Amino acid sequence: MEHLVRARGGLQICERCVAQAHEAIASAPPGQKLVRIRPAPAGVTDRDDAEQAIEQAFETVFGSQLPIAEKCRAIERGDNLASVMEEVVARYAPAREMDVSVDYVRFVSEDEAEVHFVLFPGRFGPGGLNQTGHAVLVDGQWKLSRDTYCRLVRLIGIQCPPPED
Repeated sequence: MEHLVRARGGLQICERCVAQAHEAIASAPPGQKLVRIRPAPAGVTDRDDAEQAIEQAFETVFGSQLPIAEKCRAIERGDNLASVMEEVVARYAPAREMDVSVDYVRFVSEDEAEVHFVLFPGRFGPGGLNQTGHAVLVDGQWKLSRDTYCRLVRLIGIQCPPPED
């Protein structure tokens, strides 16, 4: 999937569904107001293994005390994000004790998944920050999407550099 369109109120639609909706509208009989589509489910070979790998990637980035280099490897094109991670820890104390819970994974294609997760910043009690992001399959390994990570750090005023080519 290349694009996911979001709107207020929780509406989300990918380009594959837009194309399918376009075809359904074009083939609808004249006068038919309501047109339904049924998006095809993504074909993931072993859903359980894929979900575990996605959960592991999110835990590596957000919920572990692993070295920054390992965290960067768990992010799509994350090779140049070490300085960003260091700045997050320096400027945002709760990040030092962050935990994460992956609540739901929805595969939008064989190499991308929408992930609903909760971040638990240290010292903020049992409440968490509900988030939605993406995981992508890169060279056979599920990773946190770079866009998801960079969107989250922008919330605390930190910008990611462009990815290295």
